[in-house]
Amino acid sequence: MKRLVRAGFLLLVLVSLAFAQNPPVAFSGSGLGEPENHAITVDRLMRYHDSGEYDREIREVANSARDYLESRFPNGVSKDSKIAAVFDIDETSLSNWEVMAFCGFCSYPAQLRLYEDDCKDGRKDGCKDGCKDGCKDCCKSCCKSGSKDVCYSMDHDPAIPPVLELYNFAKKKGIAVFFVTGRPESQRAMTEANLRKVGYLDWIEPIYMQPDAPPPGQSKDPARVFKPKNRQDIEARGYQIVLNIGDQASDLAGCCALRVFKLPNPFYLLP
Repeated sequence: MKRLVRAGFLLLVLVSLAFAQNPPVAFSGSGLGEPENHAITVDRLMRYHDSGEYDREIREVANSARDYLESRFPNGVSKDSKIAAVFDIDETSLSNWEVMAFCGFCSYPAQLRLYEDDCKDGRKDGCKDGCKDGCKDCCKSCCKSGSKDVCYSMDHDPAIPPVLELYNFAKKKGIAVFFVTGRPESQRAMTEANLRKVGYLDWIEPIYMQPDAPPPGQSKDPARVFKPKNRQDIEARGYQIVLNIGDQASDLAGCCALRVFKLPNPFYLLP
């Protein structure tokens, strides 16, 4: 009898310890528990970036792409061969880190709304007296154009160095380089100026951009739909796409590239 009591007591202790270490999760009617707190997620993303791991992983992918081109075309290609590489822009060729981190990784529409008041009165980043000599370039542009897309800072996004190196390496090999992006047509001049300013030169025109609005009665195509169509157009111009690089799975979905390279991006998702 004493043995049974001791065994029961021991079982009770073990069960209590198990619940203390792994408390039961309360589930709602949907069967889903409470997600991770947003502040914790933001902190993890910041630490991932600031630790250098994000840059290290970008370098690793870009180097793999470079090694692939070197092994496939050790002596380069002739211009008549029409061999092409396709590059995405945001978080591939250019970085939007400044804006993403500032708003806690909010959505693009939310980012535009954050700058909406600044565009109305010409103030941004502490530019309290409107557009004067002390204001940043973005503030000045905002005052001149009244466009909140300009205020979104995409006129001065920095290059992502390993990708710029890959771009120049491909061009040195004689490979034709195309940009395919989800940016709207209204941002063409700004985007082209930004790319040239940070060192992306002599791509094959045009940059494939998307309509500002879909035709009446139609919805906007997601990237996984319009990007393959853009690559099909490149092929129709007589090019063979040997490399496609982007930060989203949707950048790489579909047809028309012999090899694809996926850069890290845990900050947002585009279907």
